[in-house]
Amino acid sequence: MGTLDISLQSPSLRGHQGAVSPVPLSARATRLTALAGLVSFALIIVAAFVAPPLWNAPGTNASAAHVAAYLQANHGRTIASLFIYSIAMGLFLCFTGGLWSWLRRAEPAPQLLSSAFAFGAVALAVLIFAAFAVAGVMSYRPQQPAFASALSDMTFALLALSGIPTAVCLGAYAALVLRYRYLPAWTGWLALLAVDAHILIAASFVSHGSFLSLEGAVIVAVPATFFAWIAATSGVLLRAAARARGGNDVARTH
Repeated sequence: MGTLDISLQSPSLRGHQGAVSPVPLSARATRLTALAGLVSFALIIVAAFVAPPLWNAPGTNASAAHVAAYLQANHGRTIASLFIYSIAMGLFLCFTGGLWSWLRRAEPAPQLLSSAFAFGAVALAVLIFAAFAVAGVMSYRPQQPAFASALSDMTFALLALSGIPTAVCLGAYAALVLRYRYLPAWTGWLALLAVDAHILIAASFVSHGSFLSLEGAVIVAVPATFFAWIAATSGVLLRAAARARGGNDVARTH
């Protein structure tokens, strides 16, 4: 934690190690990045309570008629939760954009890991937004059972495939943090836990009707590791920005 506190205040930190830019993000920019992450996390929690519980959704072996009836019965809650989730993901992009802007200053050229982090974040967001669009279409109006079942499978399939760019994004973050220690190492280990979990979620296509199926329990449990990383990293950044600001205020008084 001390490394991050210093980096927000000292323009020359690690310049001798070949960092691309000696100018760190300001405490204000770091605070805004942290707030974007924390609000994103909060909206994800709110949306989870608004949405019909995922564990009550029709399973992989449910009939098409059951899927269509479930969607129609819960279409209002589904649409409302998708709107909240979408705002949360937009803020997530703001959070990762700010975090990338900081990480690329910390990594020496050619900045491969920070680039992988940024592209992974964008790719996972694209797949998740695509899943939201499909879920919105299937809930917008009553669907014929065959269409309802296909759209439901496509929604969960897109969410499952988003596990790959999520693993790339968090894996790059973990590699940066554990190698250079610009952020607390425990956030890197938390990211690695999420990497393993999201590789597992991408395997949802390998089975049918079990834990690893598209609508299986894995789709509920795994995203929690990703959300935990957002909250933890945002909290670390917010606390560091507050300390840096306090330090600058003390320096000005002297």
